[in-house]
Amino acid sequence: MSSTATWEEIKRLAADFQRVQLVESSYKLSERNCIEIINKLVELGMINLYHSIDGKEFITHKHLEKEIYDEIYVHEGRINIVELQKLLNVDISHIESKVSEVVKNDPDLNLILGQIISKDYMNKISEEINELLNERGSVSISELTNIYNLPTDYLQQIIKPRVGTIIKGNFDGNILYTLNYVNTQKALLSGLLEASIKPIRFAQLTKEFNLDSGMIFDIFDELISSGQIKGSLYGGRQVATAVFVPQIFIKAQEQYVLSFFKQNGYIDYSTLKKIGITEPDSYIRSLLSGQDVRYLNSSCLANYFIDQTEQEIEEILNKNGYCDLTQTLPSILSSKDVGMLTVTFQEKFKQNFETIVMAETYLLSKNFMDKIKTKFYDQMEEKSKDDLTKPNYVLAIKSENVVVGSFDGKSTSGSTKSAKSKSKKGAQVESENLAVEITFIDKTNLIKELKSLVEDINDDLLDSLVEQFLKPLNSQYLDLLKSKVEKGLVASSKDNLPENGKHVSKKLTIKDVQEKARLFLVQGRLFEKALKLFTDAKVQETLNKHLVKTSCSEITNEMLKFIATEQMLQINDENLNPDSRSKLIQKLKDPFKHKFTELNQALANKSCSEVIDLIEKVAIEALELSIKKDQKREKEVLLQLRESTKESLNEEKDPATVLHLVCLLLFYFSTNQFLNAPGRCVPNILEFLRTNLIDETYTKLIYFQNVIIENVTKGKANEESNVITDELVNEVKTIAMRPKEHLKETKN
Repeated sequence: MSSTATWEEIKRLAADFQRVQLVESSYKLSERNCIEIINKLVELGMINLYHSIDGKEFITHKHLEKEIYDEIYVHEGRINIVELQKLLNVDISHIESKVSEVVKNDPDLNLILGQIISKDYMNKISEEINELLNERGSVSISELTNIYNLPTDYLQQIIKPRVGTIIKGNFDGNILYTLNYVNTQKALLSGLLEASIKPIRFAQLTKEFNLDSGMIFDIFDELISSGQIKGSLYGGRQVATAVFVPQIFIKAQEQYVLSFFKQNGYIDYSTLKKIGITEPDSYIRSLLSGQDVRYLNSSCLANYFIDQTEQEIEEILNKNGYCDLTQTLPSILSSKDVGMLTVTFQEKFKQNFETIVMAETYLLSKNFMDKIKTKFYDQMEEKSKDDLTKPNYVLAIKSENVVVGSFDGKSTSGSTKSAKSKSKKGAQVESENLAVEITFIDKTNLIKELKSLVEDINDDLLDSLVEQFLKPLNSQYLDLLKSKVEKGLVASSKDNLPENGKHVSKKLTIKDVQEKARLFLVQGRLFEKALKLFTDAKVQETLNKHLVKTSCSEITNEMLKFIATEQMLQINDENLNPDSRSKLIQKLKDPFKHKFTELNQALANKSCSEVIDLIEKVAIEALELSIKKDQKREKEVLLQLRESTKESLNEEKDPATVLHLVCLLLFYFSTNQFLNAPGRCVPNILEFLRTNLIDETYTKLIYFQNVIIENVTKGKANEESNVITDELVNEVKTIAMRPKEHLKETKN
């Protein structure tokens, strides 16, 4: 065989082999088999693949990474992870994991707020920022943040390294600007400030001339330091408040102020404000430093002016006895300044004669005041001769049962002395009071007297003199009467006894009853507010009746007994019940009889709210009680109730009473309201507190209640019952003493 034939044979065999390779096999795997094989390989860890959300495709790690890079490129270097997940149809967790891996391994990529950002994108927006900067001259970071929706810190990281390369400008951390822009701003501000002849606000400049508020103060400092402009800045370095005052205006101001002060001897700060001085106090102190000047709240005066005024006031005092400084001093001075100068003049006059300040701006000589007092002392002597002929006055003074009368013609609100005598057995008996009111002069007559003694008296001075004389004169008159009685300048007290020849025992004073009524009205309103928190009508009715029967009835009895004693009525029963109260009311004189009859009827059939309103009305009319709403007082009363209840709880040993007090305290700590409730309402209070108490505490209180009921019930039937130990009682007490540990949410 030739070599040619051998080569041909080889070529034929090669062709046959190629043909065999190209022929498709008759054995094929189904798609399902392929999926099962791949899943098995994944399960065995032999391969690691992702599959699409619809489950139709398998994706390798490398392919997913390639597709992420492709999408970053397509979206010009910035794409959101959520959008990327939608495009690639792969579970978001796989996308996030792969993105984190890609960003970590590629220094040209960043992950910011769920967005992939490439270095190319950074360069691109840097070019855009440069174009914007060239157009406008300056761009703020805050504006770029809005444009590109990127964090300020990240934008600064992009901009800083590219300033001077891609971005042609300067950057101070907040603003990008060009040198031409700065020069334009500088020239504009310089021209405006050099041309100004009066104060000009920076806010006006930035608004009208489009000056950059971000760099206006830096440019201003440069202009001032270079001497290009002359003036001062006031109002701080805030555009809204900053004011530039040119030097020419400052000099004109100084000349005006110095001229005014020299001519008048004073100047007020309101005048300074009118000529554009925003801080007059510090300005005038600086301008007049070293001069002999007195600075006040709203003005300043030269001391030579004060000396001249002092001489004028002294002449007026010598002539009239008093001087109104508002008529002597300049009218531009404030009342506070006049008051300060009044005290100053009083100190100056001390060396020569004594003066008294009244109504803040009046000076009165002591001689003038003494003359007025002497007039009244003469009247006292005359009146005392007449009053000491009255038997009831003498008796009251001797028994120390006398009070200074009211100054307005109404019943006194003064307090009297409560006398207590001890019997041999040690019992104390509080006697009834026969307080006698003695008045020397009331307010109306005092005003008439003062008007007759002082010509053309001003109302302010008149009011001050009334306040100065009214109480002291009446007190001095009472002392005068007491002194005369002690010296025996009156008839024997035997002639001054009541008709039956017996002394009437003392009682609570009107001040005591007023205080009790005032306290009740605060407590009563608090109790009323607390009972309204119960939604059950029957419970509310029970609490309502209890409040009327206890607190409302008690204060009614106190007021009634006081009025009855004032009318010289005998009280047979100190502890008044509805029947004895009704009988005593019938003995009263009108108008008190009518008032207490209405109140007594209300106690029988009205709600606590109506009863409290009537009690308040009676207290105002019968006791002259002045009432004003005082939230601070309400808080004090609440605290007093809390502390007194705590003290009672500490001392109490009876289990039923302990549970009652604990419930009242827990109600207070839960609602910040105090309840006046009978013992039979304890189950209702516990039910109310159920949502506020922790389960363990509520269970313990219910158990304690059940044991108490069981003991009471079985005790009556002489059966054996569970013993309530001291330990259990103390545990229940502790609940109220440490409310925060037992309440779900404490309000106190």
